Amino acid sequence: MEGRGKLPTPRAPMNSHNPRDDEFEAIVDQFSSFIKMHLLKFNPAKHGLDVDDLCQEVKIKIWRVLKNEKKIHSLSSYIKKIVDSTVIDQLRKVRRQDGIYSHEKEKQITEWKTQYVPNGLHESDLKETITRAVDTLLESRRKAVKLFLLNMTIEEIAGFYGWTKDKTRNLLYRGLSDLREKLKQSGIDYED
Repeated sequence: MEGRGKLPTPRAPMNSHNPRDDEFEAIVDQFSSFIKMHLLKFNPAKHGLDVDDLCQEVKIKIWRVLKNEKKIHSLSSYIKKIVDSTVIDQLRKVRRQDGIYSHEKEKQITEWKTQYVPNGLHESDLKETITRAVDTLLESRRKAVKLFLLNMTIEEIAGFYGWTKDKTRNLLYRGLSDLREKLKQSGIDYED
């Protein structure tokens, strides 16, 4: 029972001051506009990237460099390299995800082909039939459907033509509906 009255050994407070934290804060304060400016030159929104998320990634990388006590000779050029590598990493990540999405989409299309293509209709005949059907659509709908069939998203189609997302979505859905009807008339039928 002797240990009962004993006080615990004092430890350093959890919020002990680290000089690296001050250095990090100073760098972030000094270079925040510089970082944002270099991020914006990549036009991240065009690629579906958020500037605030990219800024956060840059700050994490700066913090890791300081944590590892790496000597930096030219801070501005080093931060520019960090910004560049962060954007490139995120673009690669988006492309990987797009690749997975495209692969799954192709797989689904292949499965659908075997289910809904009439026997005896070869792939070249199918492409020709679809092309003819697309060409008969109203021009605005045809534009949207053609780009969609080239794996472009609604956002990309809207950006390409300078349309709003709502207008693009409307033209695409109506165009796809018309295309379904035209393909049905050509003997190519499927269920949603």
